[in-house]
Amino acid sequence: MRICPECNTTFTPASPRQVFCRPACAHSRRQRRYRQTRQSMTTPGASQRDQSRTDSQEATAALTALYEAALRKLRSKDQRKLAAVTRSFESRLAEAHEQLNDSARAASRSATRADELEAMVTGLRKDKTELAFRERQAMRDLQQVAARFIALNEATNTRLDPRTAEIFARRGWNTRAARP
Repeated sequence: MRICPECNTTFTPASPRQVFCRPACAHSRRQRRYRQTRQSMTTPGASQRDQSRTDSQEATAALTALYEAALRKLRSKDQRKLAAVTRSFESRLAEAHEQLNDSARAASRSATRADELEAMVTGLRKDKTELAFRERQAMRDLQQVAARFIALNEATNTRLDPRTAEIFARRGWNTRAARP
């Protein structure tokens, strides 16, 4: 953005070298300088230098004011954009943090539940081992009782009833179920 030194209008230059907003302003400036040059031929050269310096100072002051206004405008725009982006990122960060906390709590609950299940499985394995041991012990005891029962039955020379003989046969224990 620049200010035309001729008409003091703000404009956007088409090239970096453009000084005036339109050709008419450039022409007016050329005409004025031409007239001043013609006058300076009749007057001493000091006034021309003073006028040139004054014009240059005015143009510099106008450009400086324009530059500062543009900077203020950009800064305020950038600050608003920065504030909006910051708010957006802060809200996204808060959401992500909440999701992370939820995930951590869910993982903690899952780990606790997994530990409980592992303890239950360990207890069930122990119970299964104890039960298997008791079954083997009960089977040995039953075999012992059956052997004594058969020995007693043979000693008394009596017959086993068919149901008991069937149970013994199913177990694979040799008995003489029927005596003549």
